[in-house]
Amino acid sequence: MKKTIFMLAGLASMLAVVPAAQAAAVTGNFNVTVSLTSVCTMATVNDLAFGSYTAYQSGAQVATPTTATLSCTRGLTGFTAAFDTAAAGSTAAATATNAVGAGVLAGLQYDITATPGAVTGGTAATASSIGTSESHAYTISGTMPSSQAGVLSAGVQTQARTLTITY
Repeated sequence: MKKTIFMLAGLASMLAVVPAAQAAAVTGNFNVTVSLTSVCTMATVNDLAFGSYTAYQSGAQVATPTTATLSCTRGLTGFTAAFDTAAAGSTAAATATNAVGAGVLAGLQYDITATPGAVTGGTAATASSIGTSESHAYTISGTMPSSQAGVLSAGVQTQARTLTITY
């Protein structure tokens, strides 16, 4: 019995000498990087409709305005606008804050403008949500002068025009 107690006491003293395992931690620093390419996208632009024009009418024909809406990277500045000159008889002023152009449709001369409106700010991203874009709206309007003869045509006549926004 003495022998068993002596052996248990020896075993207990050996176990007491073994150090307990300790938790440890190490850290390392790193950078998070990105190279952002800023862009704008333009939603589909509805038609600029002049409606019905009567030859030699006494008043100018005003088109129902339409809007070109851009969704852009937040913080972009320096926007300019211009119309194309690809359509037969069309003209466009140099690129500027407002786009100015003219054209001929069904023998009727028209003038068009695209004017920027107020910018609607987006929201910043947070750790728990994505940010949203800024919204830039351009109102496109047009007029047809009075007293024009036009050219005989059937139905609604269409001419494709392009608005280019540079940023």
